[in-house]
Amino acid sequence: MSPKLIVSVIFVGIKLVFLGGCASRENFSQQQESYLLEPAARIPAAVQTLPGVLKIRHCRAVAPFDGQYFLYRTRTGQFQQDYYKLFLTPPNEQIVEHLRQALSASGLFTNVLPASSAMPPDYTLEPHLLAIYCDFSDANNPKTVLKMHFVLLKTDPSCHCSTIVFENTYESIKSMPGRTGSDIILSFNDNLSNLLSTLMSDIARKAK
Repeated sequence: MSPKLIVSVIFVGIKLVFLGGCASRENFSQQQESYLLEPAARIPAAVQTLPGVLKIRHCRAVAPFDGQYFLYRTRTGQFQQDYYKLFLTPPNEQIVEHLRQALSASGLFTNVLPASSAMPPDYTLEPHLLAIYCDFSDANNPKTVLKMHFVLLKTDPSCHCSTIVFENTYESIKSMPGRTGSDIILSFNDNLSNLLSTLMSDIARKAK
């Protein structure tokens, strides 16, 4: 489903609920545009499965990237919110769900658990969202930026403690095909696909 189709469905739902189905063309155009992240790239299956269960903790987002509105970096380096374009749910929540799905599909671990699971894990992944924004500081070369930090911990049952297997910061920068909401979310999707692919390659290599 394309970003435009998702937005159209959301708008119709909003208009029907709040305006009783009466939607003028003028009011429709003033509605907020809400988008979902949908990384396009398929993650390749792992060559081998690590013997253990992985739990992914909640993804924490640092300010000002802990909200839902699209953020634009201006020529002065300041960030401005776009109150008419936003993520349907906080991006850190969307990212951690895509991360869980990708790791589960890859077969890299025996099982991948959400943060809410009570099952004791063999590994724990801590994701941190450091930045997600549109960079318009160069008007001729607009880009989207996604930056995250990950810490992978391995549980030692003998001491009920954990040791760091690896930690790393990843940054993906992509040129935007245009300036519409659909252009922006497609570029963010490329950011996320690239970041997930690189992260899982590193996990497979360093968690052996």
